[in-house]
Amino acid sequence: MHMTPLGSELTAGGIQGGLALALAAPFVLAATLHSRTRRWRLLFATGFLVLLSFVLTRLPRVDGFRNHSWAWQETLLLIAFFFLLAVVTPGISLATFGVTSHLRPGSLKPAIPALALAVLIPFVFFALGARKTLGAEGWIYLSLMPGLAEELVFRGVFQSLLNQVFGKPWSFANAEFGWSLPITTLLFAAANGLLEVDSQLHPHVSLVRGIAPLASGLIAGWVRERTDSIWPSAVGHNLFNLVIPLGSVLLKAAQS
Repeated sequence: MHMTPLGSELTAGGIQGGLALALAAPFVLAATLHSRTRRWRLLFATGFLVLLSFVLTRLPRVDGFRNHSWAWQETLLLIAFFFLLAVVTPGISLATFGVTSHLRPGSLKPAIPALALAVLIPFVFFALGARKTLGAEGWIYLSLMPGLAEELVFRGVFQSLLNQVFGKPWSFANAEFGWSLPITTLLFAAANGLLEVDSQLHPHVSLVRGIAPLASGLIAGWVRERTDSIWPSAVGHNLFNLVIPLGSVLLKAAQS
């Protein structure tokens, strides 16, 4: 059956989102069996939001974004999706998602070394030979957009809602967390290289590309719980993305 480009991309986004949910399903099942807090409607609503977020990033680009090599349309759609959700959902506010909530007193001191550890992860890949050269647009984009959009959606929306579904029964280094942390981390990795679906609707799994988002996602999720805010994770996320490009510039300068 022949599909239009729009239909093909929307289907690809739905497949990727469905595969991401399937990947997280064992953890959701374990959380359901072990958690005292279970809110079924909110759980299914969160699953729908996960699917919707994957579909939004596969929408064909409109005029004004089509000629850009960076994902401006995709990240702006995620940001709009986030704020619309916060505005129209009863009982939900920007503070719920960690946007306007105050930093927990004393939390920034342990959060900084945790984020520094996350930023060290791309250094390993740089040492193994990863290189990336950016133009002006690339530097602007990576300095602002990925951390803002993805932390709003993954650590802001999904992790916060799943905390309400399953509760936060565990504690590590003065951060209370629960099943939402590994579930959100898997979803984040699925959106950042672990799972891909091409335009022919063929799924691909790359364990190597999933290592960095899995490791950084766990750290960012812990920082979100420790600080009660998404902003430290958003800053760390963007710094993470700039490590290899910055290292590439410095290496080239040293060799010239």
